[in-house]
Amino acid sequence: AAECGDPLLELGCGTGRVLIPLAAAGHTITGVDISRALMDGAAHKLVHHKLVDRATLVQGDLRSFDLARKDFAFAFCTSNTLMHFVTADEQLAVLANAWRHLRPGGYLFVDLFNPDIPRLLAINGLMELADQWLDDTTGAEVQKWSVRTVDLAEQVQDTLFIYEETFADGRSQRTNCPFTLRFLWRSEAELMLRLAGFVVEDVWGDFDGSPYSSESEHLILLAQKPLSA
Repeated sequence: AAECGDPLLELGCGTGRVLIPLAAAGHTITGVDISRALMDGAAHKLVHHKLVDRATLVQGDLRSFDLARKDFAFAFCTSNTLMHFVTADEQLAVLANAWRHLRPGGYLFVDLFNPDIPRLLAINGLMELADQWLDDTTGAEVQKWSVRTVDLAEQVQDTLFIYEETFADGRSQRTNCPFTLRFLWRSEAELMLRLAGFVVEDVWGDFDGSPYSSESEHLILLAQKPLSA
């Protein structure tokens, strides 16, 4: 982001986990997300950190939002956000809309998980204990369970996170959070970017800039909108 310059555009800003530090570093940034609840969380953080003048929040669908400014120098879509769109056409629409909002020569950064097919098949349908912790706010002991099922033909993974909270007085509470991701292979992701009008500049396997391989945890792509566009 620092190399590309401002303004920045985050596709799927959520509660501001990435947006807030970038605004705090002095960047001018716009965040788009479809969830009002998540954006309310981001807005609260911006007020708390006195960063309201550095960031703009817009509620919208990543496939179709239309901002007045279309001169962003750098757009980014991290944390598997693109994979929450569960058809190839929807994913391509997100990339094409990012292209429309970038200035000629602007860059798009996309972070996806690299599908580990042997592991996905090994845990298919199984319930796993993913994490456990003590909630400092409520005092509850929390266990996070995950159940994943995969459809390789459709490149779709259905995930169910189950949060089980046990309170000091013996009460318990369970919260279910289901969601679906459509994963992409490297060649498909590169083709989508080209179809959206981009030139793929780099592909990495992690945030340290290591080369992409089949064993990589991430599939990270950097693409540029041509100067002639």
